[in-house]
Amino acid sequence: MGERTGSDGDGDFWRTRVPDRRLARWVSFYLAYRRTSGVPQRRSLAALNSVVLVIDLDTPIRRPVEGSPLALVSPVAGLSNRPMVYEVEGREQGVVVELTPLGARALFRMPLRELSNTSAGFFDLFGHRARRLAEELSEARDWDLRFRILDHRLAEWITDGPGLARPFDASWRSLTTTTANLTVHDLTRHTGLSRQHLSTRFHREIGLPPKTVGRIARCHRAIRLITGRAPPPLPAVAHLCGYADQSHLNRDFRLLVGCAPTALLRPEAAHLDLFLGSLISLRPVPRTGTRLESGLPLSGALEAPGQDC
Repeated sequence: MGERTGSDGDGDFWRTRVPDRRLARWVSFYLAYRRTSGVPQRRSLAALNSVVLVIDLDTPIRRPVEGSPLALVSPVAGLSNRPMVYEVEGREQGVVVELTPLGARALFRMPLRELSNTSAGFFDLFGHRARRLAEELSEARDWDLRFRILDHRLAEWITDGPGLARPFDASWRSLTTTTANLTVHDLTRHTGLSRQHLSTRFHREIGLPPKTVGRIARCHRAIRLITGRAPPPLPAVAHLCGYADQSHLNRDFRLLVGCAPTALLRPEAAHLDLFLGSLISLRPVPRTGTRLESGLPLSGALEAPGQDC
């Protein structure tokens, strides 16, 4: 089972784990983390092509910024076509679970359009089962056991939940894993559905229109290249990722990430929670060497053995 661990001198901690292979179609990865901030820090969660569940074990102070709809405790963030900005202060400890649309549909039993561009509290969505899971994770002796608990509970709940029609699941996977810029016309040829039917139902079930999902996936590919070990010049990144030119790349970054591409290379990029949102589950080939592919933030985490919380 794939795993990466990181830590830094300030006591921050990250550990990623690939879920049990039985959950592969529903759950992309787990990320355990611990961070502490004595003063308010502004963070930005970039546009998402997946559903991200945060289970708080220590609850920090969170404040939405600029009208961002962020749940304050154990948030569940749906697919989004814009950054979500918030302030956080205090000790954070918890686990991030990235769910594919298939997994989120089965777990929360609702069309994902109800979660798009917003967030809800895990306890509000999942009631006593969410509270029981949080208690089990808090009481577990180490992260190995916590990951096993997540595997067991999610397998129990997801396999019982409703499915997602194959054309929409397959279309989402094609849009988020291919290096080509697929069009809605390409998807209709593969699914046999009409353009209108595919677009309308995809938007309802997945949470965003197919064109928007493809646009976010293209931006994610650019992020991996820019933050990799040998980043190409930005005009080359734009060409490789299918942008018309560098200006097009810059505009999309500002809308989807909230900053210019060059900002990802600066030390302050650590405030961007870019390790979330299909950046691990896509497993690009060839790999770029960016920390994001291993579940680590852009800076601040050393690729060295860490200690459990």
